[in-house]
Amino acid sequence: MSTATTTRFGRFADRLRDIGPSPIRAIFDKAAVLEAAGEKVYHFEIGRPDFDTPQVAKDAAAASLDRGEVHYGPNAGTMDLRQAISGYLQERRGTGYDPGTEVLVTIGANEAVFLALMAFCGPGDEVIFPVPAWAHYESCIRLAGATPVPVRLDADNDYRLDIDAIAAAITPVTRMVILCTPNNPTGGVATAEEIERLASVLERTDALLMSDEIYADLVYDEIRHQSPAAVGNLRERTLVIGGFAKAFAMDGWRLGWLAGPKELITPALRVRQYTTVCAPTFLQPGAAAALRHAGPEAEAMRMQFQERRKAGLKILTGVPGVTVSQPDGAFYFYLTYTPETAEPAEQLALRLLEEQRVAVVPGTAFDPDGGTHSIRISYACHIDDLTEGLRRIVQTLTTPHPKGA
Repeated sequence: MSTATTTRFGRFADRLRDIGPSPIRAIFDKAAVLEAAGEKVYHFEIGRPDFDTPQVAKDAAAASLDRGEVHYGPNAGTMDLRQAISGYLQERRGTGYDPGTEVLVTIGANEAVFLALMAFCGPGDEVIFPVPAWAHYESCIRLAGATPVPVRLDADNDYRLDIDAIAAAITPVTRMVILCTPNNPTGGVATAEEIERLASVLERTDALLMSDEIYADLVYDEIRHQSPAAVGNLRERTLVIGGFAKAFAMDGWRLGWLAGPKELITPALRVRQYTTVCAPTFLQPGAAAALRHAGPEAEAMRMQFQERRKAGLKILTGVPGVTVSQPDGAFYFYLTYTPETAEPAEQLALRLLEEQRVAVVPGTAFDPDGGTHSIRISYACHIDDLTEGLRRIVQTLTTPHPKGA
């Protein structure tokens, strides 16, 4: 990736040389222009639940405002929220953390990723991550000055986690491995056996593990999420990332967490002290209330996602020239098609938006080299919009695409 490096006031910082704009936001912004002109757009591009935040969380935040809790809070977050996160992780993941020293409240899960990389990675370090993957990993790795090492997963194997490929990519300068399960964009969920094999690989190294578990509560049918921090001796080297955006429909609240051993959290906290300082004080009681009391609402959302997943797979499965990975978690379909079926993904995404008013993300956003004929579809939208939008996508993919595309 290369972008312009100068402005009329001089060059950008070198750290921005290979950092481009978010490809997801690029589609979102184009869709917003159409909507501003009065067009109906089917939004499959943003991983944003269409539900409202649970009322118990809103009430707690409003009460906090009424109490005048509008000033700076502790750098690590309020003790009450850290205790709520600790209890939640113990109950749901079987991973216990001391709220006083092992939990850091962040500005969304994205900041947790950034803090972890800035605290432990720099020039000369390599960071391994399986692809397809959320584009922010690579960009944050580059911002930290480290070298991204993508490990491509096999579409023919349904993008299963490939421990042998990760092991082969490890070098003496590997500083961190990133694992996202359930995965964005494929929806794949790492099995306990795969994580145990990863633990065996990492125990022979000094590499840390970043476990992005933002979608951990969104798994379907009989699938269960396994936190790496609860497997073998991985806890001592694992930084666990989570948040409120996906399972609790609190994406606009911008709250998340970073949890891990004190010796890993303390350096991340030092970075936080000189960047965002602290999370918004009055929002934190709302987040604590969500963890403690909004379980039924979160489960109701999960069940609706499960129904949408079922309906979407029924429409997409069996389309000639198209393969859909098995999404056992999260709320995405990662659809791969043959070159004969449609043009490359970036052109297809633009054509779907312009002709069908359907916004999707090209697979190159998640795998620049291997996602040329893939798109990600978010099913975090009303089921009526989902079925109509998918019908339009199938219509496009089963109609001969423009010559020369």
